[in-house]
Amino acid sequence: MTVQYDKHPFILYKYFTKELLQFFLYGLFSLIILIFFIDVIELFRRTSNKVGVTHLQVASFYNVIGMAGLKIPNNIEKVLPFAILIGSILCFNQWRKKNYYIISRTFGISLWKITSPALVSFFIIGLISIIVLNPVSAIFNKKYNSLQKLYFGQNNFKTFTFDTKGFWIKEISKNKQLIINASKIDDITNTLHNVNVFVFDKDQNFQQRLSANEARFSKNTLNLYQVDMISRTSKFKNIQKYTFPVKSKSSYFNVAINKPETIFVLDLPSYIFKMKKYGLNTSKHLLHFFRLVCQPFLIISMILLSASLMLRSSERKVEAGIVSITLILGFSMYFIGDFIFALGSSDKLPPLLSGFGPTLIGLFSGCYLMSDIDEPKKI
Repeated sequence: MTVQYDKHPFILYKYFTKELLQFFLYGLFSLIILIFFIDVIELFRRTSNKVGVTHLQVASFYNVIGMAGLKIPNNIEKVLPFAILIGSILCFNQWRKKNYYIISRTFGISLWKITSPALVSFFIIGLISIIVLNPVSAIFNKKYNSLQKLYFGQNNFKTFTFDTKGFWIKEISKNKQLIINASKIDDITNTLHNVNVFVFDKDQNFQQRLSANEARFSKNTLNLYQVDMISRTSKFKNIQKYTFPVKSKSSYFNVAINKPETIFVLDLPSYIFKMKKYGLNTSKHLLHFFRLVCQPFLIISMILLSASLMLRSSERKVEAGIVSITLILGFSMYFIGDFIFALGSSDKLPPLLSGFGPTLIGLFSGCYLMSDIDEPKKI
């Protein structure tokens, strides 16, 4: 009589996946609680530094707790790979202590088969974090930023906002009000292109319109070049340069663009396209988009790395060396990725390379190590 074994023991796969998910939730909950208390302490520190500041609203205890709570969805997005790494190490350590992997190999079930259902499950979790968690995080980040301005203030830069009609700004020139519109901006040379300036008097009456090819802010002045001037009486005049005295003491200006973490992932491509159209630097937004897309693959990389290192030894005792190496490699992969992202943000590397490169390297390395441990060795 021969005993036939099921090549796909789904009950076993379900048990292993459930156990890995359980340890992942333990790791995620612990990290979120830790980061929440760190955020609360930091917000209380910032609140205490406002002693004597009367022009800002005072943040109460409940306001601080609420602000720290608004950061939780964004923190979950950030620590998902770490939670997966820590949960995987704890889970695979249990597998080794209980000889799950050795027993599975004895019955002809490879490590790839054991972990494949878990890999698929966590890939779905990564997709859910992009589709469901990301829009919640974007909404909460906007609310958090508005509360930051309310309780802690903001830097007083000359700020441009942009929409489908270009950039818009209001300025005061002596007793006149200026509404400035530009179709493109060079934020490196602080130059505006295709500029229209609408001039109003103190009673909000329209006086004249000036169209210029270029405009630059300098200290207390706005300089227009190659100007076509049309007055209220429709008189036309062409001049090479026209200068408005303004109240700005700095030549620096900042474009009021939405931070990438406050934009829903599905809205990012169109927003990036609009930024590129107006000549703005899109590196940070592109990298944030690539990072979100790579999140499921980064999660899988952490599982592959943990499994290939933790199950390499058949010792049932806890080996601090293997655990330390796994943690160091996992954190190194994440922080090296952050370093490469920083290079991409500063235009030292192409965004596509710095966005996908670290995750793909981690994924291929994990697959190689997994295949190496799963391959039968020749004696």
